[in-house]
Amino acid sequence: MQQKNPFMISFSRKPVEYIDRPEQTEVILSTFRESPVTDQLFMIMGVRGSGKTVLMSSIANTLAADKEWIVVRCTPTGDIVHTIASELYNSNKFHQLSLEAQVNVPFVGHVGISSQVPEETDLSKIDKALAVLQQHGRKLLITIDEVTNTPQMKEFASVFQILIGKERPIYFLGTGLYENIMPLQNEKNMTFLYRAPRIVLGPLDMSAIARSYQNILRISAEQSVELAKLTKGYSFAFQVLGYIYWNAMPVKTVDSILPEYDDRLADASYSKMWMEMSETDRKVCRAIAENNGSKIKDVRETLQMDSNLFNVYRVRLKNRGIVNTGEYGKIAFSLPRFTEFVQNRSMLYEI
Repeated sequence: MQQKNPFMISFSRKPVEYIDRPEQTEVILSTFRESPVTDQLFMIMGVRGSGKTVLMSSIANTLAADKEWIVVRCTPTGDIVHTIASELYNSNKFHQLSLEAQVNVPFVGHVGISSQVPEETDLSKIDKALAVLQQHGRKLLITIDEVTNTPQMKEFASVFQILIGKERPIYFLGTGLYENIMPLQNEKNMTFLYRAPRIVLGPLDMSAIARSYQNILRISAEQSVELAKLTKGYSFAFQVLGYIYWNAMPVKTVDSILPEYDDRLADASYSKMWMEMSETDRKVCRAIAENNGSKIKDVRETLQMDSNLFNVYRVRLKNRGIVNTGEYGKIAFSLPRFTEFVQNRSMLYEI
C-alpha cells in the first residue's frame, strides 16, 4: 500500500509532519498553569501561514486533556458569550462538579424556561459556573481564531474584563494578523488586547526543517539543507515544498519543482497578502524586488522617498512579517521566493 503524503497544504489543521514550537508552547502553558496568576490571556500573532492556528489548537488540546481545564472554542463572528455559557454547562467536566456542588444547572438557550421568570443572562450563568470551577480549583480556557473587529468580539471583551475583575479562573488564547489586531487595541471595550502578552511567530528552526526533509524524503543532508533554505523557515512553505517534492519523487533537480512551488505559495498565501496591502506598501515591495541586495539607500532612491516616510512603511512591512531588517542598512523579504512573486505580479498584472 502506497504511503500517504505526510505534508499538508491546507491551513488550520495540524499536519502529520509537524515541527513543534516548544519555547512558545511552554511560555503559554506555564503562564496559564502557574500560581499565583500573572497573565490570563495571550495573543498569537504572525504572518498568514506561520502556524498560529495549529499552535493554538495544540495548546488547547493539551489543556482539554487535563482534568483541571475546560476548553471552549469560539469564532469571532459567532455568538461568543452564549457559546461559552452553553458549552460550559454542557461540559461533562462541569456537570460532575455541579452535582458535587449541588448547583442547579440552568437551561442555556435563547428562550426562557418560563415567561413568569426573567431569563438569566449569559454573563450571570458563566459567572456562576466559574464560581463552581474556582471552588474546585478548575479553569476555563476560551480560544478564538483570527480575532477581528466584530460586535460579538466587543461583547466578549466586556464580559471577559468583568470576569477578570472578579478574579474568576477564565483564560483567553487568540490568534490574529498584526494588521487586524493592532487597530483593535484602542477600540472601546477592546483595550484588554493592548495589555495582552503577544507571541509573535517567526521562522521555524531551519535545522529541524532540514532533518525532517532528510528523514521523510530520503534525501542527502546536502539536498535537505538546499530545500530548507528555499522555505526560509516559513511554516506554510515547509509543508508546500515537502508536499510537492513527495508527489514528484524521484526529483531530478529542485529547479524542476519551483514553478509549482511558486504557484501554490501565490495562490494560497501571497496573493491574499498582496491584496491586503496598501498601494504604497506594494510600491515599496516592488522597489525591494528590483534592487538586488536591497540596500535601504537604493530602495529609497528608487522610490524617491525620504528616510522618515520610508521608515513608516519599513516598520509596517516588518511587523506584518513581510520583510526582515535584521542586517544593518539592508531590507529583504522574509518570505521565500516573495521577490519572484512580486516581479511576476508586476509583469503580469500591473502597468
